[in-house]
Amino acid sequence: MSYIRNSLPAVILFILGTLLALYLVPIELEQMKWEVPGMPESYPIEQKFRPILLGLLCYLPFVGALMYAFMGTMDRYMTRNFVSYFLMCTMIMLLIYILADFTDNMERFRSRFDDPVVQALHFYGTQLPMFLYQILPYTLLMGTLWCLSKLCGGSEITGMLQSGRSLLRLCLPIFLMASLVSLAYGICGFHWAPSGSMYREIVMKKNKNPDGTPKSIVYRSDATSRIWRIKHPALITSPGDPMIGVSIDQFDPQKRGKLLKQYRAARATWNKEDSTWTMENVYVREMAVPGVRPKDDIFARTLTMDFAEKPYQIISPSQSGRIDSMGTSALYEYISSGAGSREDRSKKRTEWHVRIARIFSCMVLVLLAIPSSVTFQRRGTMKGIGIAVLLAALMLFFYRVFPSLGEVRIIQAWLSAWITNFIYIAIAIYLFRVNLAHRSFKEWLKAKLKREL
Repeated sequence: MSYIRNSLPAVILFILGTLLALYLVPIELEQMKWEVPGMPESYPIEQKFRPILLGLLCYLPFVGALMYAFMGTMDRYMTRNFVSYFLMCTMIMLLIYILADFTDNMERFRSRFDDPVVQALHFYGTQLPMFLYQILPYTLLMGTLWCLSKLCGGSEITGMLQSGRSLLRLCLPIFLMASLVSLAYGICGFHWAPSGSMYREIVMKKNKNPDGTPKSIVYRSDATSRIWRIKHPALITSPGDPMIGVSIDQFDPQKRGKLLKQYRAARATWNKEDSTWTMENVYVREMAVPGVRPKDDIFARTLTMDFAEKPYQIISPSQSGRIDSMGTSALYEYISSGAGSREDRSKKRTEWHVRIARIFSCMVLVLLAIPSSVTFQRRGTMKGIGIAVLLAALMLFFYRVFPSLGEVRIIQAWLSAWITNFIYIAIAIYLFRVNLAHRSFKEWLKAKLKREL
């Protein structure tokens, strides 16, 4: 009966995760048809991971509940305490973040949207992965500090250690739950956090003319050697709408700068079913070849072209080079293609390594929080907690400094991303040695200096 009772939350979360996956995965597959060049069968393997990772994210709570069902009594007690404090910290920080952001942008919603309440709810739904990507490592830290300091203040940690378990074994449930949160953090950063950043840029900037029509855009595709100029593009919220006033210049891919053909169309609409463009009232001009008489312009009421570009690519600002609005898969594709300058590839390669390293930084912060919040002496834990919070703040600084060295190739890109984790793992090991020796950091430092001298 106890196993059935403990497994009931896992069953409920499995059903809820299945329903959520059945809702979100088809939406993601539909979105990919607008974003990823080519047909679904020709998508790069990195892009095909998107629906798989989204489905995995839906089932992570079920995996955590399943682990909980097979834990012992003491492990379940530690898990309940940690998860409750972690969720409380996450909800508080998320609520503060959203309220502060909504206060700053409330006037924009009122002036730009006919139904500001509905649009605001939709907007913050798209921003949720980005917000979680920014706060999850630090709510993990705060949740661990809060949980262990509370247990330590009631002498529960000391009593648990008397059972014969080490501190690391005692905190094993925290590591297991934190690993699931780290995985969720990595999934958010794979595509949906950068996508939220891109959507935010589009919505918040002034991308409309005084008459309400979208501003003209220019999009250059190095892969197809085409330049698109659109007088009135579709909005990012409705990429299937017709593009008005479309001009396309086709260049020779072998001889850069040599114009081969021009298209001038009154309207261009993308067909999702076969990935083709239908152009209306279009003029096609073949450019003159030396020694050959130029052909007359060709006019057609409608013309169907199989251009590889999709509406989302054309109207998306992620093509402008903003790294924070490019998904991890897009970064990898850009690096592999060899496009752009050497400096640009170096920046994107460093960012790709940083995103992977930051997944493990979640676990590093948990490892740092454990010895900072546990004390075996008659002294408060606030000093250790203060040190942990200070180190977490410094981590933000280090993740700015070291990657910048990697971007200019002073150090290797992978090293610039991982060096912060290496430093903090070393600090956590030292803090564990101090705490397991039942000494304060000051006492340990004095003993260390005495041995050295």
